[in-house]
Amino acid sequence: MAHPPAAALVLHDGDRDVLGSWVRSHSVPAGLARRARIVLLAADGVSNTEIAELVGVSRQTVISRR
Repeated sequence: MAHPPAAALVLHDGDRDVLGSWVRSHSVPAGLARRARIVLLAADGVSNTEIAELVGVSRQTVISRR
């Protein structure tokens, strides 16, 4: 069964820069960097299923992290 698309995720000014720096950082905990990547992909309009595949987590994890 197909899932309905998730609601659009809107980032505030500066959020994309901060999240991107977390994704690239070697000192940020891996879980926080993964969550930042999920949020950035969601803000780019990527589906939850595709985000899960790209990040290597379950779809449910993506849904709970958005």
